[in-house]
Amino acid sequence: MDARKKTLLHYGVLSLVALLFLFFYSYSTSPLFTNNYGVLDSSLFILIGKGITKGYIPYVNLFDHKGPILFFIEALGWWINPNRLGIFFIQWIFMVANLTLTFKIGQLFLNKKWSWVPILFFLLILTVAFEGGNLTEEYSLPFLFLPLYLALKYFKTESREIQHPPLYALVYGLCFTLIIFIRLNNAVLIGAIILVVMIHLIRNKAYRNFFNNVLTFLSGSIFIFSAIGIYFLVNNAFGEMLYATFLFNLKYAEGSKGISTGSDLMYFFYYVSPAIFSGGMGLYYFLRKEKKSIGLLLMVASAVTFLSLSMGGNFFHYFVLTTPCLVLGIVLFIEIYVEKRKKLWQKEYRLITIGVLILFLATNSIYFSLSYFATQDNVDLLVKQPQKEYYDTALSMANLIPLGDRNSVLGYSVPAGWFLITDIMPCYKYFTLQEWWGLYDLNVITRTNEFLENDSPKWIVMANNKQTNEKIYDILAAKYELIKQDKVVTLYRRIT
Repeated sequence: MDARKKTLLHYGVLSLVALLFLFFYSYSTSPLFTNNYGVLDSSLFILIGKGITKGYIPYVNLFDHKGPILFFIEALGWWINPNRLGIFFIQWIFMVANLTLTFKIGQLFLNKKWSWVPILFFLLILTVAFEGGNLTEEYSLPFLFLPLYLALKYFKTESREIQHPPLYALVYGLCFTLIIFIRLNNAVLIGAIILVVMIHLIRNKAYRNFFNNVLTFLSGSIFIFSAIGIYFLVNNAFGEMLYATFLFNLKYAEGSKGISTGSDLMYFFYYVSPAIFSGGMGLYYFLRKEKKSIGLLLMVASAVTFLSLSMGGNFFHYFVLTTPCLVLGIVLFIEIYVEKRKKLWQKEYRLITIGVLILFLATNSIYFSLSYFATQDNVDLLVKQPQKEYYDTALSMANLIPLGDRNSVLGYSVPAGWFLITDIMPCYKYFTLQEWWGLYDLNVITRTNEFLENDSPKWIVMANNKQTNEKIYDILAAKYELIKQDKVVTLYRRIT
């Protein structure tokens, strides 16, 4: 078989692996899981993407505090096919890109046979952290792996040419800004790459090249920011976009408890173990190899990833962000093993070799165990399809709303998936999670109450559990009548 056919075969296998993984683990979009919109965030993102295709403006007509690039991705998927399948296709493209870049990172250091191994470890982490898919971390990964690949390619060849290609810096700027407008925290790895490249150029007195790279990085960043800015300025929503994407999230970070108990801390160290291993591997590589910058890059990237994740809670999907560092750590681990073998146990390096090996074994033991339980949960979802009852009751409830009234329906603490199932678009931007968002910005509750009092929608669908917003019960008593209650939600009609 000639080289071209082998290459096509490799990419064909990667594409198939990506497809099979998503079929089983992306239960929020996979055709195997009928009428399942995954965790709450996923259905919210899909609904906003759907809204964009119908002329809704993010943050003005439909609110969430993720960045607009995420919603444009969702809109593209919904435009391709107006259901979950279009978004599944977008996920497949992104996953193929992830696996391809992982494979290419491996090839920078290893032969093709060994380059398949990091993919297995990458997928292992995802089996635990994917949480049904269609989340911000998943869509950030290609924009993390591409700068990482380019930086490693540069550091592998810089002995022949100290100049860092400005084109790479342009890509860093594009990817960095794209991720910032998906979710700010997800971009820290690129910050680490930029820092290490800057240190390297300054240490080698490549000042002109440093300046050229700064300009091209800013050019890429400004290009993305300008495109986003123009869209929201044209739609009179620039301030709302900045508030939701950045200012609201500052309030969220200030009010978030994060890791607050001993149990939280223990689980955090379980989940973040890939970054701990990769940090140790970076130190080992820094001490043992000539290419110090690669070891330094992995150490810094692992440290900032660890610190960034420590500021949030123990949500599984956050730890998808450990995978770029893990992939590089695994690649360097294999490279040193293949090159050194018996020399690994030399006296001066024996202790750190044992340390890295312990971290490697501990990380994989943890994630193999977690993967077993996550896979069992997915099997249960696939076999039992427990969401069918929710789907049927949501449709039954929606059938009570006349077609002519369906443009005047508000949800209160109702999952966004309810609107997707019933094919109803909410009539107000705060249509879900009001109580949660209200913890970080009381204006969410205040403005929702004002809307209900002054522009009362014809119908309200509200979660049955007790709400902390007492005023909403006064409004319901004064202006609405109860029509039906099921196990999850209650339907109210405005008294006319």
